[in-house]
Amino acid sequence: MAAIQEDDDLVFHKICSLLEPLNEKGVKLTRDTDIIADLEIDSVSLLDVVMDIEDNYDISIPVNTISEIKTIGELVDAIHKIKKEQS
Repeated sequence: MAAIQEDDDLVFHKICSLLEPLNEKGVKLTRDTDIIADLEIDSVSLLDVVMDIEDNYDISIPVNTISEIKTIGELVDAIHKIKKEQS
């Protein structure tokens, strides 16, 4: 179980590092941070982040999944789910 948590933290930190340049308001990034509402990231910037994530983890995130994701935590969970399905 600890390995899963550690992997989760690595994914979380990677996502935060991708979102940080877009975090113009200096919002504290947590799993509960709303990507659109709290960070005020537009859809084009969000798609850029998603493409970076896909390249980094060698996965493909379906468009309908992207539209359902609201928080950083939901994005982390979606990455883990897709990695498991595509491995």
